[in-house]
Amino acid sequence: MSDLISIIVPVYGVEKYLRQCVESVLAQTYSCWELILVDDGSQDGSPLICDEYAAADQRITVVHQENGGLSFARNSGLARAKGCMVTFLDADDTVHPEYLRILHDLLLGHNADVSCVSFTTDGAFDVNHAQVRCYDGKSFTNAMLYQKFGNLTHSAWGKLYRREILPESPFTIGIGYEDLDALYRIFPGLTKVVTTSAGLYFYRQNPHSYLHTFNARRADVLDVTDRIAEFFSKSGAYPSPELYKGARDRRMSAHFNIFCLMSINGHNDTMLENRCWNVIKKERISSVINPEVRFKNKAGALLSFFGKKAIVFFARFVYR
Repeated sequence: MSDLISIIVPVYGVEKYLRQCVESVLAQTYSCWELILVDDGSQDGSPLICDEYAAADQRITVVHQENGGLSFARNSGLARAKGCMVTFLDADDTVHPEYLRILHDLLLGHNADVSCVSFTTDGAFDVNHAQVRCYDGKSFTNAMLYQKFGNLTHSAWGKLYRREILPESPFTIGIGYEDLDALYRIFPGLTKVVTTSAGLYFYRQNPHSYLHTFNARRADVLDVTDRIAEFFSKSGAYPSPELYKGARDRRMSAHFNIFCLMSINGHNDTMLENRCWNVIKKERISSVINPEVRFKNKAGALLSFFGKKAIVFFARFVYR
């Protein structure tokens, strides 16, 4: 069907929130959709909840598979998608009843490749006085690298994609930051991306997330941002001096962040610490003189000239 939207929801250990997620899809004012629930080997009651909804609504399909992680589940759902448009939804999040309709109207009305909405973290959706903006693929990617979007993130969710712009398996299996790793390869070559400031996606912040903690998966961002910088370099797959500057700033930001998280969490790894410090020293001048770099990153770059101890002192106040 030319207007069918495939909604892909990876499901793993979300029994507490899954019903709210599915009910928010059922409440959509736009009705031409299919919901693909990918049960990624859940050990709680999530699989039964998935089956219950699939039995009640023929638009809902369940895929039961062994646990392979978020990327594997998304790729699996995408392989089964029948729609000409695709959106991703996390199973512990919910969307406003107008979510699909507004994304659909923006995509078609502006003849865009991707449409995006803003998110909220308090469950209070906002559709009033929304601002709509259009970007070409490179300018959107640039703003994403400089982290200028606020409540428009580099996450895969909160966006509606034309199916043909997505690779067969866009998400790298077995890594963290899989969204950032996928989107920097997808967006630069797009013709048009349209965004709205309307807060139509409720992103539920997990109190156990690794936002302010440290573990091995958290450090995957170092490899991802290294690849992004290489991708846009002169010898990369998509050489672009403009995007390369943004990629270097994103790389600097990631290594600074991991360095800080290691210090406040008492994680002793000399090799990883040196890796971060070497990148900080290499990129800090570029971040300071680049007018596109946000104030927070410039402040961190300037602070690094006073040495590691200055960064550790700073981290104790900012990362708590």
